[in-house]
Amino acid sequence: MSNTGEGEPGITLASPPGVFPVAGYHHASLAGGMIHVAGQVARDESGNWVGGEDAGAQAVQIYRNIGRILAHMGADPENVVKIMVYMTDRENWEGVAQARRDFFGDHRPPHTGLIVAGLGGPKVKIEIEVTAWLPPIRSADNS
Repeated sequence: MSNTGEGEPGITLASPPGVFPVAGYHHASLAGGMIHVAGQVARDESGNWVGGEDAGAQAVQIYRNIGRILAHMGADPENVVKIMVYMTDRENWEGVAQARRDFFGDHRPPHTGLIVAGLGGPKVKIEIEVTAWLPPIRSADNS
């Protein structure tokens, strides 16, 4: 993770390896100890769409991407403080909920889900963004 020189001082923007790069913005920002992860869609590291028409299968890939982004920023799923999910229909909500439980385990951060008329393209059935807290690094003498 490195400061790209974009944004204000104290803001780090990052697009980690292993997550398909997007044009025009970064996947995450770190500011004031908070990590803001842009809405993720079901693309693998090569840009291939994953999950077909199944929002639950798409969610599995999305959480894989979110995990990679959080790790790159120095965080893990237990640091997530808010989840925001946008879906185009309710049809696969059970699969989406299972993907969330599989990713977070016993950690249950607040979650908001919205059904929307459409997302970035016809293949996109779900988009997920998260906010996480990056605790200060403590040394063995300071803990």
